[in-house]
Amino acid sequence: MKSYIKEAVQQLQQSSKLKKEIELKNPNDYKKNFLRISYNKLLFFLQTRIVPSHFKNWLLRTSGMNIGDDACIPHYIKFDPYFPELIYLEKGSLVGGLCTLVTHKIEGNKLLLGKVILEERTMIGGDCIMFPGSKVSKKSLLMFFSDLNKVIPEGELWGGKPAQGVKKFSSEEIEKFFALSKNDSEYYKSFKKKVREFLHDPTKTYLKIQYNGKRLTAGNDWWRARNMIRIFWNGGITEITRPLPHCRLKTTLLRLAGIKIGKNCHIGKGVIFDHLFGDNVTLEDNVTLGENAYLDGHEYTTTQTIFGKTVIKKGAHIKHHAFIRTGTIIGENTIIEPFSVAQREIPSNEIWGGNPAVFLKKKA
Repeated sequence: MKSYIKEAVQQLQQSSKLKKEIELKNPNDYKKNFLRISYNKLLFFLQTRIVPSHFKNWLLRTSGMNIGDDACIPHYIKFDPYFPELIYLEKGSLVGGLCTLVTHKIEGNKLLLGKVILEERTMIGGDCIMFPGSKVSKKSLLMFFSDLNKVIPEGELWGGKPAQGVKKFSSEEIEKFFALSKNDSEYYKSFKKKVREFLHDPTKTYLKIQYNGKRLTAGNDWWRARNMIRIFWNGGITEITRPLPHCRLKTTLLRLAGIKIGKNCHIGKGVIFDHLFGDNVTLEDNVTLGENAYLDGHEYTTTQTIFGKTVIKKGAHIKHHAFIRTGTIIGENTIIEPFSVAQREIPSNEIWGGNPAVFLKKKA
């Protein structure tokens, strides 16, 4: 990296500005030495397979990223390997799975550098992209499948592509989504009892627990959700089967993880079942899951732990890149369109799409 680029990065880090545009003298002037880039790329690949932990956060800090205590960084997150020092994940922040954080962009002979900031105890949903100069301010949230290239003001919910303001949180909602844990000494005992009852009661399809544990965000206590051997068993099979095309071996392995799969189901390449509670997912007969669909069995927010039993009924078609939230029931022969976020209960013989998914029309 040339000295004038280094100087620009340092000036940006030391200022309150979020982004800076620089005219490149030569196209490759912004690139760091081969060893540093190779290290960052290898590290960022390996971290996609490492569970949220203090160790993972320490590893990511070695790239220059600024990561606060109890930041929760799950699987499949992509970080910009060229300027990771412009990423700021403050204490207690939570990044949703499959997100991408970008700190630079090349446009012709110009380099755009920008910070990416999640302030203290903020959260972005799964499959979001944060572009150079984007920021989630305190007591704010970014919804699933959103692209952010601006600053979300304090106390607001944003979403969309590009993200725009959806609503301002009321004082009651701020208390609900951002209240600090009470660190109740009886919390973990009560938590385990509620989870056991939920798992063994077929009439219960949804469990929401207010977080009052020891950490700054509920997601950091993922390992308390159930027996660790079961978590890694489920997660390991999900990772093994994810790159496989539909085949008998894939179906067999997923059944070994406890996923209930009916007759004549088609499970496309890249499909992800929940790592913690994949065995709470049921696919009835003749279900089709398109490539890179995601079926969730748990959700964490800053203040809540949520588990659910997800059911895809007979003949339903979940198209590519659709996201099925935890505890959702998809009716028979219903279609969920690509890149949609389906939640709660969706009736039979209908077509739904969008984020969140809404009714589009009846099936012909």
